[in-house]
Amino acid sequence: MIKKQKRKLKKDPWSVTNKNKPWTDEELGVVLSDAPTKSNCEKHARIFKRGRGSIELIYRWAMTPIGEIKRKRGGEKFINQIKEISKQIGWVA
Repeated sequence: MIKKQKRKLKKDPWSVTNKNKPWTDEELGVVLSDAPTKSNCEKHARIFKRGRGSIELIYRWAMTPIGEIKRKRGGEKFINQIKEISKQIGWVA
């Protein structure tokens, strides 16, 4: 019989006091001005007091083609905000 191991979620070892709060255009611009690496995700998560996953999502949505977003989640303000900022910065998706 194989024992199932419980999967432990990794908690971010820094304050995440801004979790679930809206992002400003300036904050998104700072995040998107850096390459989407693990170290940059952690750096921005610490700076903005957010979870690492929230930064990863910003990069994912910035890289998702606009047609796919419109089909799946085109009415979401946050995703549209990310796409607008990524377009201003010059990301190509």
